[in-house]
Amino acid sequence: MSPTYRIPITIADILIEVKSSYSASELGIEKRLGPFFGEPVDPVGRVSIELRESTDVPVPRGEMIYDPGEIWKMYCDGEEYYAVIRYVSGHPTAGSEGLLQANCTWDIIRLAERKNGPNWESLLNIGASELVLRTKILFVDGLVFHACGVDDNGSGIVFLGHSGAGKSTLGRLWTGLSRVIVMNDDRIAVRVDKSGPICYGTPWAGQSEIARNHSSPLAGIFLVEQAPENELRVLSRSISAPMLLARAFLPYWDRDLMKRALANMNKILRTTSVYLLRCRPGTQVIPLVRSVL
Repeated sequence: MSPTYRIPITIADILIEVKSSYSASELGIEKRLGPFFGEPVDPVGRVSIELRESTDVPVPRGEMIYDPGEIWKMYCDGEEYYAVIRYVSGHPTAGSEGLLQANCTWDIIRLAERKNGPNWESLLNIGASELVLRTKILFVDGLVFHACGVDDNGSGIVFLGHSGAGKSTLGRLWTGLSRVIVMNDDRIAVRVDKSGPICYGTPWAGQSEIARNHSSPLAGIFLVEQAPENELRVLSRSISAPMLLARAFLPYWDRDLMKRALANMNKILRTTSVYLLRCRPGTQVIPLVRSVL
């Protein structure tokens, strides 16, 4: 069946245009991706995704180049990438399965999916669109981080940390403050534009389910560690780079894409101050962070 619906989605100023014989409602993507529906006046990048239903998911071509052990595996035939995406038992979307095929610049995507029942949600709602965004942003001077992002009176703050470090707790401390918008508590995109670094909310939230379509000029990146007393100190590029890379979503499956990711990290570090924030939960940390913005 030929595509009859065109669904524009914009994340981090990248236009992702979905073409499908199913509407956004039928795909089950309105709740998560709905706030990001629409087109920017001047997108920094474009992606076309042609989605079709398939009773038998196509077999990937080429050889496996990356196997993280869960949900998806990446293949390559030398010209295109093939991501096998599969959610198994124990996951809320168990039975969802598909093959994502992408060209070398990740702007032409074909997604074949097998429906898993009457409550089917497209893989776009879960892993597929996130994989596309993580990769396409590499071509426009950006990265996606495991982070919480806050717009504090026009200053973008990104709190980075592994699970349990306290970044989501910090986001909750800022919630409700005057002229503050918590953009996301788990996935934040960062791009270096001609005007400087920008941080963006994304559709993929953490436990707090905060995922707002909002952006802000990036004022500082804070690497969060738990500590009995509050302490803040600036980090050099050489020290902060590996710490930030450990908290970024990187394309380990491709050498050239990794070169782009490392170059983008250098651009971010040239334009943004990075701090080590050792703290305990409490409102006392707010003026400490604000003191360096």
